[in-house]
Amino acid sequence: MDVPSSPGSHLRVKSPHRHRRRHHSPSRTGSGSDLRQSRHTHVVTTSGKPEGDEYELPPRDYQNPLVQESDGNFFESFTALSWRQANKRLRATSEDGHDRHPPSEAQFAVKPKSQNLTKNEFELLYIEVLYTIKHKIGTTAGGHSPFIQDLYQYAQEAFGISPEDHAHLLARATEEKPPIVVVNITVIKAKDLEAKDADGFSDPYCMLGIWPGRLQDGDVFSDEDDQTKYKESKKGSISRKLSMAGSKKKRDKSARDVIPAKFIRSTNVVQNSLNPIWNERFRFDLEDVHSDRLHLDIWDHDDEFSVIEAAKKLNEVKGLSGLGRYFKQVAQSARTTKSSVSVDDFLGCVTIPLDDIPSTGKERWIPLEGRTARSNIQGEIKLKLSLATREDRGIPEDDNWTDVRQHEDLMSVFVQHEVRKMDESPSKWRGELPKAAMTILHQHAIQGDVTDAQQAMCKWIAYSRKHMEHHFDYRILLKLLAELDRLWTPDSFSREEEECLAESFKHFNQYCLSLLSKQREVFPTSCKQSICRLEVMMQCLANVYSMDVFRHVCPFEKELLPEVKVAIKKGTQEWYNRISHLRQTSSKPGDHEEEIIQRLIELTNHLNADLVSAGLTYNLLYEQIFKVDYCDTTYRQLEKWLSADVFKGLQEELGEEFNKDLRQTLSKVELRSSEDASTRGSSLIMGTCLFELYLALQEFCNFRNSLPNGDQRSTQIVRYYQWFRFVVANWIEVARQKSLQRIMKAVELDKVAEVTEGTKYSTSAVDVCCCFSQMTEFWKQLNWPDLIDAFPLVQKLAEDISKGAVMYADMIHQKLKDEGYYDEVGQFDVTEQLCITINNIEQVRRALKPLPDMLRFSDIQKAVEAGNGTGKGGKLNLNTIVKEADERMVRKIKTVVDRVADKMRPDIKKDVFHLNWAPESVPADDAIGDLLTYLDSNLLTMNKNLLKTNFDRILLSLWEEVLEEFKDTILKEEPRQPILYKRMYDAIELLVDFFHANEKGLQMQKIQSEQYKELKGLLNLHKLNTFPLIEVFYDEKLQQQKEWTSKEYGFLNVRMCYRQDSQSLLVEVLNAKDVIPLDANGLSDPFVLLQLCPEHVFPNVTIQKTNIVKKTLNPVFEETFEFDISPEQCRHAGAVLVMTVMDHDYVFQNDFAGEVYVSLSELPGVDEEMSGFDALSITSLPMMQPKHKEKGALDVLAARTWDKDAEEFVRKRKKVEEQAV
Repeated sequence: MDVPSSPGSHLRVKSPHRHRRRHHSPSRTGSGSDLRQSRHTHVVTTSGKPEGDEYELPPRDYQNPLVQESDGNFFESFTALSWRQANKRLRATSEDGHDRHPPSEAQFAVKPKSQNLTKNEFELLYIEVLYTIKHKIGTTAGGHSPFIQDLYQYAQEAFGISPEDHAHLLARATEEKPPIVVVNITVIKAKDLEAKDADGFSDPYCMLGIWPGRLQDGDVFSDEDDQTKYKESKKGSISRKLSMAGSKKKRDKSARDVIPAKFIRSTNVVQNSLNPIWNERFRFDLEDVHSDRLHLDIWDHDDEFSVIEAAKKLNEVKGLSGLGRYFKQVAQSARTTKSSVSVDDFLGCVTIPLDDIPSTGKERWIPLEGRTARSNIQGEIKLKLSLATREDRGIPEDDNWTDVRQHEDLMSVFVQHEVRKMDESPSKWRGELPKAAMTILHQHAIQGDVTDAQQAMCKWIAYSRKHMEHHFDYRILLKLLAELDRLWTPDSFSREEEECLAESFKHFNQYCLSLLSKQREVFPTSCKQSICRLEVMMQCLANVYSMDVFRHVCPFEKELLPEVKVAIKKGTQEWYNRISHLRQTSSKPGDHEEEIIQRLIELTNHLNADLVSAGLTYNLLYEQIFKVDYCDTTYRQLEKWLSADVFKGLQEELGEEFNKDLRQTLSKVELRSSEDASTRGSSLIMGTCLFELYLALQEFCNFRNSLPNGDQRSTQIVRYYQWFRFVVANWIEVARQKSLQRIMKAVELDKVAEVTEGTKYSTSAVDVCCCFSQMTEFWKQLNWPDLIDAFPLVQKLAEDISKGAVMYADMIHQKLKDEGYYDEVGQFDVTEQLCITINNIEQVRRALKPLPDMLRFSDIQKAVEAGNGTGKGGKLNLNTIVKEADERMVRKIKTVVDRVADKMRPDIKKDVFHLNWAPESVPADDAIGDLLTYLDSNLLTMNKNLLKTNFDRILLSLWEEVLEEFKDTILKEEPRQPILYKRMYDAIELLVDFFHANEKGLQMQKIQSEQYKELKGLLNLHKLNTFPLIEVFYDEKLQQQKEWTSKEYGFLNVRMCYRQDSQSLLVEVLNAKDVIPLDANGLSDPFVLLQLCPEHVFPNVTIQKTNIVKKTLNPVFEETFEFDISPEQCRHAGAVLVMTVMDHDYVFQNDFAGEVYVSLSELPGVDEEMSGFDALSITSLPMMQPKHKEKGALDVLAARTWDKDAEEFVRKRKKVEEQAV
C-alpha cells in the first residue's frame, strides 16, 4: 500500500523513559475523559453514524477509476444491465407508436355497407318533411320552435335543397290531401268519487265521446225527448249516459245522419272502488280541432250485463239522427235485459276543449262537474290527451312502419347535417340537434303516431350508423341505449322494426369488436383521451348485450364473453406478427448470431411494455366491464409464441451447450478457463447480450404472478432460465478471473481514502468491496428461480468471493510485513499504514456478511432438503465457505492487533509496577495516572484512524494485557499490606471506566470477562485484613459443604437449633455412617469434636467432643451438647459449627476421618423463637476432607508471614490437612 509520507504518518508509541509523576495525578481530562471525548468525535462509520452490526457498502466515490478501467468496467457493465433493460423497454414502448396521436377508428373498424337513399326516395322524404311542417298540429310547447318559416329553412339547409327545388316540392306537398286530425285520450284514473252502493263503494266506469263544434249544446236531445226522459226515468238511467248541460234549441237536422257510432267509447267497470284505475287508451277522429270538445261521464254500474250488451250494440249502429238519439238507443238496449229497478247512478262529468292541447300532449287532474249547478258532485279524474294525424291509405291505423322508416331517415339526415358543421372534429359533437330539427322530428312523430319507444329505436339506429362513419363521443350512444332500454316493452315493435333493430345491433357489435382487436393502435395506453373512449365504447358494448331488447330481437347471438376473448386473441396475434422482426427475418442467411439475440431482446421488450401498460389500463377495464382477465388471455398467447422464437434463437446461438446439465456445464466452463484472453473476451460479449435477453425474459415471466391461481404452471416459458445455464456458469468463471485481477490491480494502485474525519482506509478496500457487491448484486438480479438448480452456482460464487477476500487480506498484510511491521530491531511505530491495513481487512471482511442473505443460503437449504434430503450438507458447505474466510481474516486482524499490544506491554508492565510500589499515601487515581496517560495518548492516535470495530479490538487486546500484568504483580511480587491491594482494586475500577468510556469504548460485557472476574476476586481477598479474611475462608468452606455430594467419607447425622430463651446452641450428635476405616482391622474407633469458628468470634467457647465408639464404621453417639452464645455471634459473617470425626489411637496421633461445616445463621431459632427440639428433623451431612481452595483465602493468609494471627490460623489448618487421609 503506497501511503504518502507526512509529518503525522508515523505516530511513535510513548516510551517508559518519559518523566513520571508519582506523587500527584495528571488531569483526569487528559486520561479517560479524552478517550470518551475522542470516541464521541471520531468513531463513526462511513455514513457519519455510529457503527452498528449492519453492513454498509463504502461510498463508491472513493473507488479508483483506474482499477475499473483496467478490465473495461466489466462488473459495472453487468450490474447496469437492469436499468439498461428498463430503458430498452421504455424505448420499445415509444417505438411502438404509443406516444403519437392515435389513428382514426375508420382505419381499423369493420363498417357495414352504407345504405344511401335514392334521389326519388330523398325527394319523397323531403316532401314528407314539408307536409309535416305545413300540417303542424298542437300548440307549441317543450322548447320547440313556433315559427313555420324557421322549420322550412332548416329543412332546406339540412337536405341541401335549392330554392327552386324547394318551391317545387313544397307545391307537391300542398297538393297532398290534408291528414285527419286524431285525439288520443288515455283515461288513467279517478279519485275521491261518491259512494253509491250500500257497502260504501261504487263500481265506476266512463263513457266518453267527441262533441263536434258545429252542433249546439241543445242538440244532444230534443225537447220532447228531454222532457220524456226527465219524467219517466229514474236517476242514473242508462238513457242519460251522456249528460251535457242542455238548452231548449232545436237540433240541427243536417247533423242527424253524420254522427258516427265510433264517437262514443266506454271503459271497463272497476268493482268496489272510489279511486278506480283504468289506464285505457281511446282514439277519436276530429272534424275541427279548434271547435270540437271531449265529453266524459262517470257512472256507477249496477248491472254488468246491461253495459256489456249495450257496448256491443254501439258497434252495430251505423248512423243516427242525433247524438241524443244514439244514447237513447244505448239506454233501450240496456233495459231489455233487466227491470227498471237496476239502473246506473251518475257520478260526474267533464267537458274539455281540444284547441289548446300542446303538441307534446298534456296530462292532468280535472275536477268532476254536475249536469246542473245544483248537482252535488265530488272527485277528480286524471286524463292524458295528445294530438295525432292519420291518412286514409287503406291500411290499419296501427301499422305505421312507413312513418317509422321515414322518421329514422329524417333523423339520419339531420345528424349528418350537424356533423358536417363540426368540420374535422365529429368527436366533439355532443349529439344535440337544434330546436328546428327537434320540432320537425317531434311533429313527424306525433303526426305519424310514432311512439316514444319507436322514436328511441330510430334515434339509436340513426346515431349508431352515423357514428360508424364519423365517430361520435360514445357517451352519446350510451345515453341512447339507456333510453331505448327504459322505453322498450315486448310489444313495442313490429316484426319489421325488430329486424331493423337487430341488424343495427349486429353492425354495432361487429364494429366495436373489430376495434377491440385493434385497441393497441386505436386506443394506445399513453393517450388518456383514447382510453376514456375505449372505456365508454366497452360500456356501450356491454350494455347492448345486457339489454332485454337485444336478447329479444337477437335471440341466437353468441354470448359477449367468448366474443371478447376471440377479439383479444385475434388482435394479439396480428400485433405480435407485426412487431416480430425475428419471425419476418430469421430465415435470412446473412444474419449474425448477435443480431438474432438482439431481435429477441427487442421483441421481448415490446411484449413486456405491452403487458405493463395492459396491466395498468386494459386489464382493469376488461375486468370491470366484461369480467374478462385481459392479461391472462393475452399472456398465454404471447408466451407460447415467444417461447418458440426464443428457443429457436438460443439453439442457433449456443449450439450443443444449450441442452447440457448444469454440472456438466460447470465442468465444461472450468476446462475452458485456461483459454486465452481473446476467446474469453468474445464469450464475454456474447454473455452480456444473452444476459440482456435473460433479464427481459425474467421480466416477461414475472407477469405469471398476475395469472389466476393454479394456472401458472401451465405456461411453457416458465423454465426459461434453463436455457441460460451455460451462460451463467461461464459468467461466474469469467467473473472469478476478473475479480482476482481487479484485487491485484487495486492493491497495486492503492491510495489513502479518508471517508470521514479521522476514519481512514484505502481505495483498494473500496474497490474490492464494490467488486464483491457487484457480483452478488448481479446474481440477485438474475434471481435464479430454481433454488436446487442454483446450489452449485451459488456455491461456486461464494467460493470465488471468499477466496478473493482472503487473498486481499493476505496481500495487504504481506505489504505491511514487507515494510518492517514485525521487525524486532528498531523503533516500533504506530503508523497510519498500520491503521489503514487493519481497516481494509475489516472492511472487506464485512463485505462477506451479506452473502448468506444476498445469495439466499437459507432458501437454498430448505429447497435442497425438500428436494433430495442433502440440505444439511448443502447448508454446511455454503455457510462454511463464508465462515472459514471470515475466521481467516479475523485471525489476520488479530495478528496485527496483538502485535500492537505486545509492543505496548513493557510500558504497561512498568506503570503497573510503579502503581504497586507507590507509597501508601498516594491515592489510586494518582497512582494510576501514568498508566492512563500512556494509554490515552497512544489510543487517541488509533482512535482517529481506525474503524470502531478495529479500535475495539485494540482496546480489548490492551485490556487483557493490563489484567494480565495486574495478576502477575499480585502473584509474583512480594506480598504487601492490604491497603495497597485496596488501591490496586480501586485502580482497576478506574481502568474499567477508562476502557468503557461512557459506553463509547468497550462493551461492559467484554470488560467483565472471566479474566477480570478472577483478578477482582484476588484483589478482594488481598485487600482484606486477617480476621475478615479468616471469615471468608469459612464462607468458602460453607460453600464447599453445600456443593459436596460425595458419599466417599460417610455421613454425620445431627439435630441442631438455637434457643432464644437460654441464649444457647443445642447440638445432638446422633450417629455416623460409613466412616472410613483407619485401623489395621478395617474398622475405626470414631469420636466427634465440636468447635465454633472463627475463634476471634467465639474466643471463650471451648471445644466439646463425644464419647469414643470402638471398632465400628457406623457409630451411634446420641449425645447432646450446649454452647452459650448470643444470636449476634450466630449471625456474624463466617460463623460456623465445625464437627470433625476423628479415629482414636492410643499409641499414635489420632487420625482425621472427615469434617462437616454448618452455618450458624441458618440454624432454626436464630431469627425466631422455636420449641420442640425433639420434633426437629435429622440433618444428614456428608463428610469432607480438608482440601483448601487454590488462590483462596487460605493461600492469601499463608502469604502474610508478617501477621501472627494469619500464621497461627494457617498452622492449625495445615495440621488438620496433615492428619487427613
